[in-house]
Amino acid sequence: MSSLARIIAGPDRAPTLVLLHGITGSAISLAGAIDHWVGRGLRVVAVDARGHGLSPRWSPEQIERAGEVLVEDLVEVLEGLGPAGRSAPPGVGPVVIGHSMGAATAMVVAGRRPDLMAGVVLEDPALYGTRSPEELVARGAARERARAAEAADPAGSLARSTALPTEILPGVWAAQRTDPALLRSGVVCPEVPWRQAVEEMGVPALLVTGDGQGARVGPQGLEVMAGLNPRLEGVVIPGAGHQVRRFAPEAFYAAVDAWLERLGVAASR
Repeated sequence: MSSLARIIAGPDRAPTLVLLHGITGSAISLAGAIDHWVGRGLRVVAVDARGHGLSPRWSPEQIERAGEVLVEDLVEVLEGLGPAGRSAPPGVGPVVIGHSMGAATAMVVAGRRPDLMAGVVLEDPALYGTRSPEELVARGAARERARAAEAADPAGSLARSTALPTEILPGVWAAQRTDPALLRSGVVCPEVPWRQAVEEMGVPALLVTGDGQGARVGPQGLEVMAGLNPRLEGVVIPGAGHQVRRFAPEAFYAAVDAWLERLGVAASR
């Protein structure tokens, strides 16, 4: 089994969803998503990425190749589900649902190891190649400063949080558990150009983005991506920024659940 920490919930033999958070998140900061899909009769495996939550920290050697380590970690998680986990019920493999960093990682694995998943849901993925290395390092330093400021004023951080009610406290905890070494590196996704990652996906994919401030993909980006891979469908949630699910949970779940049902992932109430 992979060394990454995770939350596992739902019936053992139900179709499996593997949930991946973004930078500074954790499995527990996906509490609302876990509740939603377990409530629909699905099995959920929510993973703490390396350097997040209760998963191992980053070594200096791993930081040097952080993007590839993210990919290797997800492959190990999916392989660790075993044949039973990939075919429970028969013919239905796990669907990987990722946000930002998690979505970008899932996108790369969907190209390299499509045998490990039945499909992938990408919530406004991080797009490698849209920012320079210097910009990424600067943004990472800003995240580290924000993490330190939250640590100095935890009560204020809770009050200012824009997370869903059940995820406010887990979200602040997750930010404090993020490995500063990863933040300082500026790495937020595998170092695979986003066009290549989209083109190489070998499984059905749903991309959910918004048209609001902060959205990484947006309507225009989604149009370009859909033209690169016929397996990719897209949904734009009006007004949503980068945190699509948190901005409009009902619209997000409606879009994803409908796609899962078309994929053959039964969601029993």
